[in-house]
Amino acid sequence: MRIAVIADVHGNRLALEAVLAHIESAKVDLIANLGDLVSGPFDPAGAADLQMSIEAQTISGNHERQVLEGSAIPSDIIARSTLSNVHVDWIASLPKTLSLANGEVFACHGSPAGGDLEYLLEDVRSGAPVLDTEANIRARIKGIGGARVVLCAHTHIPRVVTVDGILIVNPGSAGFPAYRDETPVPHAMETGSPLARYAFIEKVASEWTAELRAVPYDFEAAAVQAERHGRPVGAHIVRTGRVPPI
Repeated sequence: MRIAVIADVHGNRLALEAVLAHIESAKVDLIANLGDLVSGPFDPAGAADLQMSIEAQTISGNHERQVLEGSAIPSDIIARSTLSNVHVDWIASLPKTLSLANGEVFACHGSPAGGDLEYLLEDVRSGAPVLDTEANIRARIKGIGGARVVLCAHTHIPRVVTVDGILIVNPGSAGFPAYRDETPVPHAMETGSPLARYAFIEKVASEWTAELRAVPYDFEAAAVQAERHGRPVGAHIVRTGRVPPI
């Protein structure tokens, strides 16, 4: 069993196209898409069309919920202004979590125990992400049943971690390599590169393995899309993988 894992596309169809081109040659059994699908200053409708067409096992993230709830966050406003009723109905139909591979793989956006806004692997109290303690991570993976792998997203930071024999994989963001947030404290998430991220997990004999990937694409074209939407910060992020100085 070989699964491609994508997450946090954030409406960046150009980045997603590059990721899917890589995945196409890998002969995977399925694609898992971990949410935050369309909210971003790029091409939300085009990204929605592409994600609807690939027959991935897809869950919703916090931004799907926010788009439906009428969030005033600029990326959500941009998405809502460009999505069709068909797109919105698709988003509304998505589950929050999924059980895959006969229950061996649990997929979520944030954390299994804490919902779509909780960071599963990172502690950001210093203002930058560091790997959290095993005890804290252990508390956040409650509710996965007999799963041996947990797929998570939300932080945009690619990581592979093992806790109590459970493999935890965050593929990173396919379309938005950095961001700044104020909750729970002001902090920045940065990969330091414009590359589009995804991952593979594979069951080899009786064990699950993980592989993180980073893919080049035309990020300059994505930056121009962001600028056309009046979002220079988004343009800077896709060009550099870093948030601009405050």
